[in-house]
Amino acid sequence: MAAQFWRLRSMQHWPDDVRRIVGGRLADGQTGSRLHTMEGETFVEALGVDELEAHKLDWRDLARRAIEPNPFMEPDFALTAILHLPESQRPIMAVVWQAVGDEPRARMIGVWGFERGRFGAFGGMARTWKHKHGALGTPLIDRLAAARSVDAILAWLRERRFGQSALILRDLAQGGAVAGLIADRCAAQGLASTGLNEHERAALQPNNGDRVQQIRARHSRKHTREIDRLARRLSECGEVDYGSARDPADVRYASEWFLALEQAGWKGRRGTAFLSDAGDAAFLRVAVRQLARAGKCRLDWIAVDGRPIAMAIVLCSADRAYYWKTAYDERFARFSPGVHLTRALAERQLADAAVQITDSCAMADHPMIDRLWPDRLAMFDLLIGVDPARTRAFPGAVRRERFARAARAAVKSAAVAALRRRVS
Repeated sequence: MAAQFWRLRSMQHWPDDVRRIVGGRLADGQTGSRLHTMEGETFVEALGVDELEAHKLDWRDLARRAIEPNPFMEPDFALTAILHLPESQRPIMAVVWQAVGDEPRARMIGVWGFERGRFGAFGGMARTWKHKHGALGTPLIDRLAAARSVDAILAWLRERRFGQSALILRDLAQGGAVAGLIADRCAAQGLASTGLNEHERAALQPNNGDRVQQIRARHSRKHTREIDRLARRLSECGEVDYGSARDPADVRYASEWFLALEQAGWKGRRGTAFLSDAGDAAFLRVAVRQLARAGKCRLDWIAVDGRPIAMAIVLCSADRAYYWKTAYDERFARFSPGVHLTRALAERQLADAAVQITDSCAMADHPMIDRLWPDRLAMFDLLIGVDPARTRAFPGAVRRERFARAARAAVKSAAVAALRRRVS
C-alpha cells in the first residue's frame, strides 16, 4: 500500500505525457506515446522514429546491459532499418521504462519490436518484429530488471492488445537467457508456451587446445586436400591476400565493393541483392558506418591482385560475433573463394579471446559452412499465450500456426520445384 501511495504521489511531478500514458491512451492522432500499462514502477510506451532517435543513447546503454546480446535490435541496426522502411512496414517499437523518484524515464529496461498489422482481430496472433536482413529476433532486456521488464510487456499486451490469443517470438537462441526468462515468467503467470521451428545453424566456439587444428582434424583428408589444391590454383591467378576494414572510412569504401560484388552474382539476378532495392542499399551503407563507429562492424575479404573476390560483413555485440553477410565473385567460383574466406575468418575469430561464440547467421543445413564450422547454435520460435484467462484458446492457436507454416512450406517447395523444371 505504501509503494502504491509513493507511485501516485510521485506521478504528480511527472511530465503530462507520461501521466496521460499511465492514466490511459493518448488522444488519437498524437505522435507521442500510447500506453499501455503500469507494472510496479515501470511503464511501456510505443515510440515513433523521432522519439526513438531522441532516446538512442538510452537504447545503446540498454544494449550494453542486456542479458543476451542482439546487434540486430541495437539502434545502429534496428533504427536505421526502420528509417529505411516504408511507413506501412515499420514495426511497433515498445520501450519499457523504469521510474526513479520524479523521473519516469530514468532507465530503459526493455526494447521490443512487434509486426504492424498483427493486432486487432479477435483470436489473432501477434509476432515480434525481425528485419528481413536480421538474423536474430531477441528483444533487448536489462539484466538488472529482467523479470520486471518481461512482466511489463506481457501486461501491456493483455491491457492494450485485447483479443490476441498468443504471441510468437521469432528466432530466439534455444536455451538462451532470454528464452529461458520468458518461459519462466510465463509459467509464473499461468501462461502456456511451446517451441516451434526448432533447428540448428553453424557456429564457432573456442575450446581448450588448438581449436583450429581440432576443426581441421574433423575434415576428411580428401576434403582438406581439395581445399588446399583449390588454394594453389587460385594463387596461379595472381597475388592472393587477405584484408580487413574496421575504421568507419575504410568500412564505407569496402561496403561499396561488397555491394557491387553481391549485385554481380546470383542475388543480383534474382533481385534480392541490396542494390536491387534503393532502400536496402541505403540501409546497408548507413548501418555499417554507424556500427563501425561503435566498433561493432568490420569487413573481411580475400583479394586477387588487390581486387576482392569474396567478402564478409562481421558484426559483434558483447562477447559474441555474427558472420552476417557474404558475397563472392562468380568468375572465381571454381576456386571456392567463399570457402577460403570462411576458413580464414574462423581462424581469426578463434584467435580473438574476447569472442566466446561466432554465429554463422546461416540457414539450417547450409551446404558450405556446416562442413567448415563444427559447432551448432540451437534456434527456435517461442509461442506463448498472453492472457491467463484464455488458456483454452492456446492449443487452437498452436494448431493454426503449425498448419499455416506447413502450408507455406508446401507452397514454397512447389514453387522451387516448378522453377527447377523450367530451368532444366
